[in-house]
Formats: sequence, structure tokens, C-alpha cells
Amino acid sequence: MSKELLETGMFLYVERPVFGNANSLVSLFKLDVPSREANRVQVKLGRNSVNTIEVLEGLQVGDQVVLSDMSAWDSHNRIKIINW
Repeated sequence: MSKELLETGMFLYVERPVFGNANSLVSLFKLDVPSREANRVQVKLGRNSVNTIEVLEGLQVGDQVVLSDMSAWDSHNRIKIINW
């Protein structure tokens, strides 16, 4: 599942990733639509609610990220998306 970042005032939020905890640094795959690839990026998270979490660093409004469990690809920094 991928989701775009939402902007609320001066804050960025995204649905909570599988392993996303408040005030933590996580690794997410950011989608690159033209190349049909996803590249790993480090994202600093802030405050959270039940469904969303604040993005402090690493992503911008409009970025699309994979929120599903991607632990099977922990050893990869880039993956090719076959069925887009």
C-alpha cells in the first residue's frame, strides 16, 4: 500500500507505517513513478495518533511511500515495481 503525504498547516503527516513509532528514525521505500522503482529513504518521525504520524525529515508533500511490511527487502536499497 502506498500513500501520499498530507500537509496540515505547517506539518506533514502520513498514515502510520507498519513499524512507525513516535520520535523515531525509520527506513521507508519512496516511489519513483517514472522509473517504476522504489528507493529506500531515512525518515525522521515525530508525534503520532492512532492512524497517522508526523514526518519531520526525509520526505516532502506529494511523495508516495510504501507503508506495508517491507522487511523481506531489508537488504535492498532499491526495488523494481512489477505490477504497478
